[in-house]
Amino acid sequence: MLPILLSALIVLVTMPAAIAKPAAKGAKYVIIPIYYVTDRELQGDTFGVHRRYPSQCKHFMYYGTSFVAVPNSQNTVINDKLKALGWQLSDKHPAKIASKDRIDPADSAASKKQFFERLKNGLDKAGTSELCVFVHGACDPFEDASQDAGLLAYSLERPLLLYSWPAASKWRGYFIDSCNSEWSQAHFNQFYEDLLAFKAEHPLQVISISHSMGNRLVIRSLPVLYGKGLVTDWELVSPDIDADTTRHYVMGYDQLHARLRLYVSNKDKLLPFSQILHGGYYRLGEAAMPTADGPRLNPKLLERIDFTAIDKGFTGHSIPNDLINNMINSNKPGPGLALVPEDDLHSSRFAKFAGRSKDFGAISKEAADYCSRVVKTK
Repeated sequence: MLPILLSALIVLVTMPAAIAKPAAKGAKYVIIPIYYVTDRELQGDTFGVHRRYPSQCKHFMYYGTSFVAVPNSQNTVINDKLKALGWQLSDKHPAKIASKDRIDPADSAASKKQFFERLKNGLDKAGTSELCVFVHGACDPFEDASQDAGLLAYSLERPLLLYSWPAASKWRGYFIDSCNSEWSQAHFNQFYEDLLAFKAEHPLQVISISHSMGNRLVIRSLPVLYGKGLVTDWELVSPDIDADTTRHYVMGYDQLHARLRLYVSNKDKLLPFSQILHGGYYRLGEAAMPTADGPRLNPKLLERIDFTAIDKGFTGHSIPNDLINNMINSNKPGPGLALVPEDDLHSSRFAKFAGRSKDFGAISKEAADYCSRVVKTK
């Protein structure tokens, strides 16, 4: 009997802690793997706010996977689907810097090849061809952007890839971010070219989700993707880009053959401020912007959603993760919510302060075909 007890004791002592003490159901956090592609500078265990190349850019990227801990707000239990996505439960408070499986960047071609092999294996294991690509906004350091990506993935329950460009950590770096987003554009376009090459060998459908200034990268990339069938959904959240400039990039919009949703909020304080900084020209993501003279877009492909009723946070510049997930899955906003037609626009006090309230008024009949707002039903 004693040898049996000793053998059992040895097994318990040598067993990994994660197996010996599994996290209980309803654990506090979920660890979610987030694929990443970035042209930020490498800085210790993470990536900094500056460009990888301060001059003489070689157009090489960093690739890898971040393991991001997000609050388990829905008391999620890991089922077979989430296990296949690589999700894990944890009761341990997450560190600010997420652990990373960074691919060795010494050989850029080998690094890219290894990353896409990793992406292929991840999609195959998850049993899906859908990949969500998230592009963050301005003043969003890598770790904060990774957290945003993790929260989005928590709602979407799909493989998610973060494209992270060199954004500052302070709002005083806003105009530097504007320059860096333009610097990163060629890299972002090349990344989509790489995805197209990947799609030629492996089934792939991209759901593009972009926030704030990140929409500049996405909208400026549209001509690269016309007629390619790569992206099935474009989810544009509070775009911080000149609305009229956007029209220059949607000339071939009908070639996309994909749904485009624009999410706006009249609680947004940052976009009216950006409007002031840009000479009073309104931003695409402002809820109360004139549309009567706008382009006649196909209402079957375009949808503009005012989510003011559920916008959270002081700045009103949040990402409505659950709303985005519900719209992608069902074209409905989710339990306790409904979409109603938007027949007029009202400028908030922030928009009026920006000095263009005289332009705000009833929207055109054509715009009413694709404008709606979220309302609470209970």
